[in-house]
Amino acid sequence: MTMPTQQLFTRLTTVHRPDCDLVADDGVLPAAVPDPAQMAAALGSAAAAAYADECRPLYEDLRRIVGQIAGLAILAQLTGSADVAGLDELESCRRRWSAAAGRLGRLTAPPALAAHRAQIEAAHVFSGRALGTFPQIRPRGDNEAAFDAIARLVRRAYAHLSAASAPRAGLEMVDMTHACCSCGR
Repeated sequence: MTMPTQQLFTRLTTVHRPDCDLVADDGVLPAAVPDPAQMAAALGSAAAAAYADECRPLYEDLRRIVGQIAGLAILAQLTGSADVAGLDELESCRRRWSAAAGRLGRLTAPPALAAHRAQIEAAHVFSGRALGTFPQIRPRGDNEAAFDAIARLVRRAYAHLSAASAPRAGLEMVDMTHACCSCGR
């Protein structure tokens, strides 16, 4: 027996509520942060370590944003519903993206890390473009062009963020602490 589309949509959107600790803007448990002296030794300079420390929250936000956008696009495509545009999760993702813009504006890279900052900036730009595509999804319409655009933009954002990954600096794409989709809340 197949589930009606609206019921499926509602079920899929409630795996994590917007106030869930795993996706809350201010409720995420911080990852272990290395000692600044250890970071400087691992990265070669105190300036690089300071940059990595400043970059880490921005990188984490962008990682979550890219994941949320991909998940919401899959949800919209799977259910054939334009209701994704009105979800609290999409608005939460937009707020996180806007906050990331502020962090990005304050991020100063040492000259040797300017290319790294450019990758972070590109990931932010392409994830913002993907977010801007959601309003193009129409109820009972042909949304393949919008889904294709979102997928292309998410791939670009992911590629730039992957290029900015630096495990020694604590900037890694895979973090299994947020992998569970059934937090029980």
